[in-house]
Amino acid sequence: MRWLVLLLLLSAEGCSSAEVGAGSPTPTRAICPVTTPPPVAMTPPPTAGVGPNPTLIFRAGQGSFLFGNDGLIVLLPDDGTFHPSDAVRGLPGGIKLGWWRIAHGDLTITTRRLDAVSTSLPADVPAGYGDVGFQATGVNFPAAGCWQVTGSVGGKTLEFVVNVAPQ
Repeated sequence: MRWLVLLLLLSAEGCSSAEVGAGSPTPTRAICPVTTPPPVAMTPPPTAGVGPNPTLIFRAGQGSFLFGNDGLIVLLPDDGTFHPSDAVRGLPGGIKLGWWRIAHGDLTITTRRLDAVSTSLPADVPAGYGDVGFQATGVNFPAAGCWQVTGSVGGKTLEFVVNVAPQ
């Protein structure tokens, strides 16, 4: 009995990811390995200097962090959870997501559910933001759960994992 308690304590201490599937009819819960803030905050990118928002500064605020690489940077919530917008805002099942394109080109976004089978929905990537710098998008999710989001621009790819909360 002591070994079982010790094993359960060790297992619980190692879990830092968000649980998804709570309340589901299956007896086990899936762990969603959400992308977490880096130990050292990412430095905001310099302003684009061109395009429709040449002086816009892209930085994290309270409750969010910058996540990225040499091609793309995205603004993510500290807790790794997206809360879909309500239908009144025009994004039922989706969220507005800001990206910063370091690499030049058109941004494409794909999603894939990790904890269940689900059909992905296309993202809304509006034109008019130039080919570098800030890009507003709408990322759509047909169901709550654990989702991998992949952004690509100019041959560069950025992936992250989020928990999408129920509406």
